[in-house]
Formats: sequence, C-alpha cells, structure tokens
Amino acid sequence: MNKKAALVVEGGAMRGIFASGVLDAFMDDSYNPFDLAIGVSAGASNLLGYLANQPKRSYRVITQLATDKRFYNPARFLKGGNLVDVRWLIDESLRLYPLDQHKLFGKTALIAAATNINTGTADYYNVSPSNVSDVMEATSALPIAYKATPCFAGGCYTDGGVADSIPVREAYRRGARDITVILSHPLSYQMKPAKYPWMM
Repeated sequence: MNKKAALVVEGGAMRGIFASGVLDAFMDDSYNPFDLAIGVSAGASNLLGYLANQPKRSYRVITQLATDKRFYNPARFLKGGNLVDVRWLIDESLRLYPLDQHKLFGKTALIAAATNINTGTADYYNVSPSNVSDVMEATSALPIAYKATPCFAGGCYTDGGVADSIPVREAYRRGARDITVILSHPLSYQMKPAKYPWMM
C-alpha cells in the first residue's frame, strides 16, 4: 500500500513570507509529490499559489497587498473598523492575480482549517472553486483585528490557527504518513504565555 504524502503549511500573517519562498523554491524544481496539502490562514493562501503553480503570486500578495492601507489600517481600527480587511485582501488578490483553477484543483487536494466559534474546534474544508473565497476568509479571520464573522456551510468561523495552527494530526487522520511541514519558527521555538489570556 502506498503511503499518502501531505504538505502542511503554518499560518502567521506576515511570517507567511517565509513559506512563500519555500513554496516558490518547490515550484522552481517542479517539486510536488503531495496527495494533499493542508494550510492555516496565511499558509492556506500560500498554498493557492503553489498548487496553481504560479511562482511569486504569494510573494506579491504579501508584499504588495498585505501592506496596503486598504488591508492594514490602524486608524480604521481605532474608529471601530477592521485592523485588517481579510475579505478585501482575498477579493483583490483574486482580481489582480487570478488562479489557474485547472492546476489548483488538480491532483493535490487542498484543505484549510478554520476555527468554529461555537465549538472552539477546527473544521477542515476541502477547498473547491465554489467555496475558495469563503474558506480563505474563514481560515484567515484574525480574532479582534477582523470584526466580521465569516459564516457559511452552516457554521461561523475565526482564524484556523486558534484551534489548530499546525494540522499534522489532521493530515495523519486523512491517511498521510509522509508529512512535510513548513514552519515559520525553528522547532525549538516556545511561544510566550499570553499577556492577557482573558481577552481571548
């Protein structure tokens, strides 16, 4: 029996620039042995460009769009709006850098994790042409910074990293035994305790 191979890509907002570079290097070498790919937040966005085989797409989204004041705007946040406008980023990236859907939805299944606000656990969505915008918004809906609560398919969601920031177990549950993980921190990294845990 052949082992399934999976690629897991961590989120991390602007830290996603690291994964975008790794995935661009994979594309340079035509390296895609994966049966499934699971991403969280920025990791899921990075996987769109990788699976569509569009080098530098993720780099441009991060460096050009995620730095635009229409996406990140502290003044808007202080007035009661979004610190980050996730839906604008998704819509604008799809408009400026349209995806090759034939390649994107080819041999490698794309799954994104989103945190169900009612259960506090992760829901995992198979990304398809009909739900790509909704799933990307849900997996990237940063708590507090993005005031909208994405709801679709019977659930309401916040950022996937809240419930499952590195979904290796989910890849294993889906039959993967050869699992490659792209992290934005070294394995020795230990997150500091939250200063204000009551806020979450």
